[in-house]
Amino acid sequence: MDRFSFQIPTLIHFGPGKLDELASAQIPGKKAVIVTGGTSIKKYGYLDRVKSILTGRGIPFHVFDSVVQNPTKTNVEAIVAAIKQESCDFVIGLGGGSSIDAAKAAAMMAVNPGDLWDYVQVGQGGRQPFPNKGLPLIAIPTTAGTGTEGNPTGVVTNEVTGEKVGLTCNFPTISFVDPELTVNIPPQYTAWQGFDALFHCMEAFIAKKAVPISNPLALEGIRYIFPNLPEAVKHGENLEARSNMAWGSTLGGMVICMSSCTTAHNIEHSLSGINPAVVHGAGLILISGAFHRFGGERIPQKYAAMADAIGISEPGQTVLQKKDAFLAAFEKLKADCGVADLRLRDYGFSEADFDQIIALSHVIAGGPFNRDLYEISDEDLRSMLHASL
Repeated sequence: MDRFSFQIPTLIHFGPGKLDELASAQIPGKKAVIVTGGTSIKKYGYLDRVKSILTGRGIPFHVFDSVVQNPTKTNVEAIVAAIKQESCDFVIGLGGGSSIDAAKAAAMMAVNPGDLWDYVQVGQGGRQPFPNKGLPLIAIPTTAGTGTEGNPTGVVTNEVTGEKVGLTCNFPTISFVDPELTVNIPPQYTAWQGFDALFHCMEAFIAKKAVPISNPLALEGIRYIFPNLPEAVKHGENLEARSNMAWGSTLGGMVICMSSCTTAHNIEHSLSGINPAVVHGAGLILISGAFHRFGGERIPQKYAAMADAIGISEPGQTVLQKKDAFLAAFEKLKADCGVADLRLRDYGFSEADFDQIIALSHVIAGGPFNRDLYEISDEDLRSMLHASL
């Protein structure tokens, strides 16, 4: 992969070593709160690098390092309190999707009144628009999965209601996508995160809202991820594979803004809302086989196009044959990455949970499932859950 920059409106600096450009980039404020979590950010020196660069530039900062996996409303409120107490005027999200999503939500709530859930557009949310633009945000992802560096969405869980929702915030002002920051991710997490990126691209392509500008980007992301994810899982030190995965992830994050995710994401958000131990990518993998078999039967031409994109089509094949080839390659990809055997029961789910999963999926969808090119009934969803148990 080459090194380059572009703006969407986020200014994205992409490529190995790009974090160093934080030392010369135009900073959108005078004092930062660095929002992060987990031990790897400290263990591998990423936090120290950011702190050192800011110190070298004479920019004061405060570190909030308690973001949890699947960040919660309470988590965001604590960040907002730190921003106000420390008089910070811009935010740096450093880490995986959880850290950057929490930073996005906190950047909005630091300058807007009321409660975070006042601005949630589904479920028990107040459906209000944010009256004020949020604080500027710099995103520095250390994973290749969520693509949150390229979109305005922050996913937050309300630990009281169990709602895990996407909150529309501001786009990051600047994102530094440096694949060198991903080389130490363990194989299991590399797989989970990589499939999250793949699902963003796949879902954006098959979604009802797909448009001519989103389709080529979605297919491009699929092309990058399919051959590079197994290599990144097995040989994490391979910077070329890591770079290609980082680009696929960024494409996925951008393309879901132009199109959307599908009901698959609603289902996963309900799973990890009920059980926060479910890592987002793993939750998507859990139901992916059943979901995409269902989709393949209804829009085979879309799955045939994905087969063309990854170069597995053969001359003379019918649409149905190409669709079958793609679904077989998809299952092989899961096997190659060691995640083919993930089941709902591995996370404690049983048939007794299906009603709650379905109900929360509708809450997250804002009512009927309407992001797909075909109808999905509650009984269809129940069948998918049975097949994934």
